[in-house]
Amino acid sequence: MTHPWLAERWARGEAALGGAAVLGPASIGPLAAAGYDWVLLDCQHGPYDEGDAAAILRGLAGAAHAMAVRVAGHDAAAIGRVLDAGADAVIVPLVQSAREAEAAVAACRYPPAGVRSFGPGRPDLGADLAALEARASCFVMVESAAALADVDAIAATPGLAGIVAGPIDLAISLGIAPRDAAGSARVLGALGVIAAACERAGIVAGVLAAGVEQAVRCVELGYRFVGVSADVVALRTAAAQEVEQVRAARGART
Repeated sequence: MTHPWLAERWARGEAALGGAAVLGPASIGPLAAAGYDWVLLDCQHGPYDEGDAAAILRGLAGAAHAMAVRVAGHDAAAIGRVLDAGADAVIVPLVQSAREAEAAVAACRYPPAGVRSFGPGRPDLGADLAALEARASCFVMVESAAALADVDAIAATPGLAGIVAGPIDLAISLGIAPRDAAGSARVLGALGVIAAACERAGIVAGVLAAGVEQAVRCVELGYRFVGVSADVVALRTAAAQEVEQVRAARGART
């Protein structure tokens, strides 16, 4: 079954909010303690590969928060490796078509429905095939103009839990500079198209937002699996605020 923290949010019609642990596994606990419902290990752009992610996940048996892994590509063995270690959600990047979405779902399913090999890597996961398949959600990323054009077919993929939008890569594909992705009306329109396709298909709309403001707009659009920020961004923002507060206080006393 879907991780309870995610399922409970979605049952109430709320967004499950996530933060990326980019600085390393030591930030997973603080991110969860800050109130995030799920924490992301990023094997595409982060400091981990799927082997690193699997090792981290094996040490998190019984954690209350959900753990998501963005794998580096479409390799079925890599997807299976993080699922075997207990990933609650796998996010497959750069999916361009319904056919690629079907392959991503197949990598999360055992034969005859899929191509996943049996090898659970954590004792608490058990050995029931149906339970192992059901516990992890499969998301694919729509982050190009080509995928956007095929988004309804992608959303209709049997077994897909949801689509995760990638606003920055989507902006680049639409000819928009990455720095303008957060405020672009065209990107916001594309995010609306993705959310609508997910609603029609009865699946979850997700996003790895380009900033807090965009995350809020996506929640308003109906996104329910929302990556808000990363540990490094939160650290930089909080540190800058503390420095400014101390300097302002010192200036007020002189």
